Amino acid sequence: MQIQKVQIISDLLCYGPRPEPNDEVEQRLTISSSGRIWFTRYNYGTGYGKYEVGRKKQLFIGKARAAKLLELISSYIENNDICIVATDIGDWNMTAVDVVGKKYSKTGSMCGGVIARDIDLTDYIRMAIPIEELTVFGGGYNMV
Repeated sequence: MQIQKVQIISDLLCYGPRPEPNDEVEQRLTISSSGRIWFTRYNYGTGYGKYEVGRKKQLFIGKARAAKLLELISSYIENNDICIVATDIGDWNMTAVDVVGKKYSKTGSMCGGVIARDIDLTDYIRMAIPIEELTVFGGGYNMV
């Protein structure tokens, strides 16, 4: 499978007190085979699906780096590993589109452990994409 684009939505909400309006509650990361990256942080705002854009960022990481990321994500999708599910933390949703337009979806809890070819995808994506406090699949950053 050759992935053309992937979007990862990281839900940062956990059980506990309601977040403050300026608390970050969601991140959306899109990686394209062209090397372009789109990233948006959402704040709680008034809540209940009415999140507010906290910050947007677009950057270019190069086709070679994007190709490696998409290749690892493709490997993860093809491997069909069981995703860890926990009920007291947020979750992530990943949608990938291949070169013929076929969509693939995966979901799991924001506790990390997303591995492809013995590589932790969260750590690898964080190293490849220079965005501070990038949560991806979880682990390593405080959640709301």
